[in-house]
Amino acid sequence: MYKLTDKQLSELVLLLSVPQIAEMFPRYTPTERTIYRRLNRNGISRPDKARRAYRTSLLLDAPPNLTDREALVLINKNIQDRVEDFRVLVEIDAEDSRARLNQ
Repeated sequence: MYKLTDKQLSELVLLLSVPQIAEMFPRYTPTERTIYRRLNRNGISRPDKARRAYRTSLLLDAPPNLTDREALVLINKNIQDRVEDFRVLVEIDAEDSRARLNQ
């Protein structure tokens, strides 16, 4: 059965909280406790801080002519798009994994 890799979890935690990851990908995630352990093993001991730092970096990289409110709307849209792209890629990876197992 397909499960999210440590790399995928590390990328996702910048976009979503661990409970949100577990809720969005229930078939592909281990328990929340295991997710936290795997993230910690890969240098992310505080996922909330990592996510906040990532959002801050996106805000600082926003075009200077945008207001903070406009920049936040743009960042939230970007994050939603990335989450949706990630969801599609995970479904494709899972389907490929099932096809390989059925050969």
